[in-house]
Amino acid sequence: MYNEPVKFSVTGTYGSGPENEDDVYTIEEFKALCDNNMFIDYDGYGYPVKDSMADSSIIIIPSDLRNIPKDATHIVWFNR
Repeated sequence: MYNEPVKFSVTGTYGSGPENEDDVYTIEEFKALCDNNMFIDYDGYGYPVKDSMADSSIIIIPSDLRNIPKDATHIVWFNR
């Protein structure tokens, strides 16, 4: 259930986005980073996002992207 607000105005900034905003990637950006080993499981985890709301009941890790729901548009990323 998408029920946690996510604040972002840009995506794909690799943690260097505007202050007080979440680290968010489009699904395509996130998959490409994982494919290129820019994100690995040790780095952290993410939640799927739809309409600027995250579903924290679904944990996304770089080694298993099958958990990304089909209706998700973005991933909010939490570095360790």
